[in-house]
Amino acid sequence: MGLEQVFISIVILLAGARLLGELFRRMKQPALVGELLAGIILGPTLFGIVKPSESLELLSTIAIFFVMLLIGLEMDLREIRKAGKSAFVISVIALIIPFFAGYLISNFFGLSTIQSLFIALLLSITSVPVSAIILMELGLLKTKIGTTIMSAAVIDDIISLVILAVILQLHATEGVSFNFGNLGISTLQITGYLVGIAFLAYAVHKISRWFPHRLESFFARTKTREAIFGILIIIAITLSITAQYAGLHFIIGTFFAGLIFSDKLLGKKEADHAYGIVSGITFGFFAPLFFAIIGMKFSGQSMENAIPFLVVLVVLGILGKTLGGYLGSKICGFSKNESLVVASLLNGRGTVGLAITSLAFSIGILDITLFSVSVAVCFITTIMTPIIARPLLRKIAAPTTE
Repeated sequence: MGLEQVFISIVILLAGARLLGELFRRMKQPALVGELLAGIILGPTLFGIVKPSESLELLSTIAIFFVMLLIGLEMDLREIRKAGKSAFVISVIALIIPFFAGYLISNFFGLSTIQSLFIALLLSITSVPVSAIILMELGLLKTKIGTTIMSAAVIDDIISLVILAVILQLHATEGVSFNFGNLGISTLQITGYLVGIAFLAYAVHKISRWFPHRLESFFARTKTREAIFGILIIIAITLSITAQYAGLHFIIGTFFAGLIFSDKLLGKKEADHAYGIVSGITFGFFAPLFFAIIGMKFSGQSMENAIPFLVVLVVLGILGKTLGGYLGSKICGFSKNESLVVASLLNGRGTVGLAITSLAFSIGILDITLFSVSVAVCFITTIMTPIIARPLLRKIAAPTTE
């Protein structure tokens, strides 16, 4: 594909994604639903105006870097500590139930062990942005229940990405003759990387009392424009490459880079400035293009014989996540209505689900049928989450905000 054709494809996909994204936002749905639908309409499934290519695949890889970096930047570890044990208990229970349900049903339908593990993980994921949008609309984001939901979602995503790292490692060694030496090396690689990240996070916490002030003073004197953005990207790329060397995928490192390097290290002024640039680039260009490209690669025709599996996954995903969220909330002392709200808002797979689905397809874990089924699961659960959650949220909105 020539450069001119690449630019034409980008313009068509981006225009369609922005248009349908805005339309779905006006319909009180996450923009990514419209962006994904734009790719399905413009791609081979319907009109075939834009077709997959190596150039668009490379662009999609760059886009996923910025998407995962922004997801990490949006998460605040301090909020998790505020929510305490409740968020952790809810997150773990709401992850375990759909995970085992997804694994068992995938095995029943004849999927391989690696594919079954991935589908199980997909059903366990919660989309932080989807939950945040709904809570913000009703003014509940900063309340106790809002903080608990967001913290549980953040913990869920962190645990899910660690599980993803294990699945990717298993996939990398699949087909290699098993021996305990290889298993030990793989385990040490994952453990070593995670320990290194934990140590880095601890070091950031320790220097956060004095370093941000000196950093702000440095940037006040520098003449290089947007230097903080450049430094953030360098850090993110470095951690991404380190993840690759550890035998993991680069998005694991990208996510942790965003998670660790917040205003605790950079100072609030510089962190807000860097976040604004990353957010503008991601939401304005890379994210809509990324979701449109995923939609473009979606194949409705390949799902012809997989509809029963899709229906079962959607039902199991919603029921498993809802049951887990409800049980966890009741254990933590929330009322019936509050527990139902928490459970319903943990259901959208959204951004993170689509990101890991794209990754799994690109490295061969999923074939085109399973890829399309996984995209459909993310699409349907993301649409249904606000529909289910809003009536429940309105019931608790008045007493919660008094």
